Amino acid sequence: MAYIPKRATPATAAANSEAVARYDMDDRQDFADADRGFIAPFPDKLYGADGHLIFDAARFDYLAEDASAPDTVHPSLWRQSQVMRKGGLYQVVDGIYQVRNNDLANLTVVEGDKGLVIVDCMSSVEAAAQGMAMIREHVSDKPVAAVIYTHTHIDHYGGVKGVVSSEDVASGKVPIIAPGTITSFDKHAIGENVIAGNAMSRRAGYAFGSLLDLSPTGCVTCGIGITSLPGVTVSYISPTDGITETGSRRELGGIEFEFLYAPDTEAPEEMHIWIPELAALTCAENANHSLHNIQTLRGARTRDARNFARYLDETLERWGDEARVHYGPHTWPVWENGAVTAFLESQRDTYKYIHDQALRLANKGYTPLEAAEVIELPEELGRKWFNRGYHGTLHHDVRAVFTKELGMWDGDPVSLHSHTPVESARRFVELIGAERVMAEGQRAFDAGDYRWAAQILHTLVFAQPDHHAARGLQADAYEQMGYQAEGPQWRGIFLTAAKELREGVQAATFATASPDTILAMPVGILFDFVAVHVIGEKAASAEVRIDFTFTDNGETWTMWIARGVLNARRGASPETQLTVTGSKPALVGVLLEPGSAANLVEAGKVKLDGDAGALDTLAGLLDTFDPDFAVVTP
Repeated sequence: MAYIPKRATPATAAANSEAVARYDMDDRQDFADADRGFIAPFPDKLYGADGHLIFDAARFDYLAEDASAPDTVHPSLWRQSQVMRKGGLYQVVDGIYQVRNNDLANLTVVEGDKGLVIVDCMSSVEAAAQGMAMIREHVSDKPVAAVIYTHTHIDHYGGVKGVVSSEDVASGKVPIIAPGTITSFDKHAIGENVIAGNAMSRRAGYAFGSLLDLSPTGCVTCGIGITSLPGVTVSYISPTDGITETGSRRELGGIEFEFLYAPDTEAPEEMHIWIPELAALTCAENANHSLHNIQTLRGARTRDARNFARYLDETLERWGDEARVHYGPHTWPVWENGAVTAFLESQRDTYKYIHDQALRLANKGYTPLEAAEVIELPEELGRKWFNRGYHGTLHHDVRAVFTKELGMWDGDPVSLHSHTPVESARRFVELIGAERVMAEGQRAFDAGDYRWAAQILHTLVFAQPDHHAARGLQADAYEQMGYQAEGPQWRGIFLTAAKELREGVQAATFATASPDTILAMPVGILFDFVAVHVIGEKAASAEVRIDFTFTDNGETWTMWIARGVLNARRGASPETQLTVTGSKPALVGVLLEPGSAANLVEAGKVKLDGDAGALDTLAGLLDTFDPDFAVVTP
């Protein structure tokens, strides 16, 4: 029987009640702005091709605007989630429309005389297709003239095949514009989501609450989007046009777009967009109704907080005097010039404050955790709703600045070569005894010191994973920490940790490495992806060399394993043991599952020339990844 979450303890209820006083709960401007321009609600529930339910707006009815925050949800997060619940089709200004909150990200459509320009495509084909159907019904039946990706994250390109076909892009009928070179965009979009995709997906499932029920004791929203969606189709089409210089312009659909290239900010490749005719601006995810991540908890490259501030200031310098609206790929717009500039200035200064103060304390000898415990935003910044930690949090953003600027070591010699968590825990429990650990954990829990309760009980859970009392009490502590968390990703992680401790490892529902993204990988990255599957100790004395001829583009690559490492380069090798010829999809199958080659040969999709046993050797050297690995237990 599934576990029923516990109620908030008196300590949690008191903590959340006291938090109300720190906020201007009477400020309802965000609610009015989120309603502005409303055209139509979502017409129906959204189902997958096999009939499973993907999205139903009614599932969020518990977030009704007049509903008071329960004790199990931080009041600031509850308020943000109530605003995020508002969804459907909206007019931003005449000529710009958004479909919001049937997905993690928005679908933005700019209507020109000659067609529609799609700015970001949501994370799934299903949600994007639903959004386009609403545009067709209520706004325009003009053809799609262009697609723009503002940056390299999956929730901004994953739904592209819900708005345009591969054929229309390949024919040149519909260009796809993205920041950076085409090669660079592909590298970062595909590489980030696939090379470490198994770990990233697992962590994302915790952070975005996809393993939790939608309820006041589970996932409320994702803070900058309604929720991650189960069982969706993630697609990808490579861009056809790259923006590498600020000031670049394109006429799309009969409207002029101007771009500010902003790399190494919220994503490795990102850009801001100005539409002069409409005085409309988007800073992509460098400006949101939330503090963003300098280091995302799902796992990605650490970002540069200085660049957030730098490019926001450059945007203000270029267009700040003219901008009449700022629309984002998440959350709701900001209207009127004074409000837009105040919003961007405040976000700019928030990121710069985090960067500068983290390094000030680093230069005074603070460790990342010590700095994160003491840095607070000035009231003028911190009381702004759009600077609250609904995606990133101040605490882990401060620590991320240390990582970006100083690396993984916190500067304390004890952490440089410490024992693994299991070995440290075993020694700790042997020293003081399991009973004393349990007693201290219970004392801390009863005192409302949930951070210490979780920390001390962690040693017992890792030393004795089958100690059910320790698991249960640590789960209770994590649950209360989740109830008190303002940041929805912290909430998701703590509550999912409690679920794993009580019910066992939960099956993953979120995957970044979709078939489309794997097939879209540039060949070099494809071999990188295979390389991270090589079991180093097994491959240390192996020698394998196989040529792969891709009939799609006529390229031949030689791949070899020696000294435990897989390398690949363009061109055939005179020393190859085997040549495998076929289309890219077929060769992807051979590379990822060498045992499938015989079936592909029989089906006429692959040709082998040479020693087919080389594939058997390769198969014996490749590891498999469990998408459901344990997170809070060894």
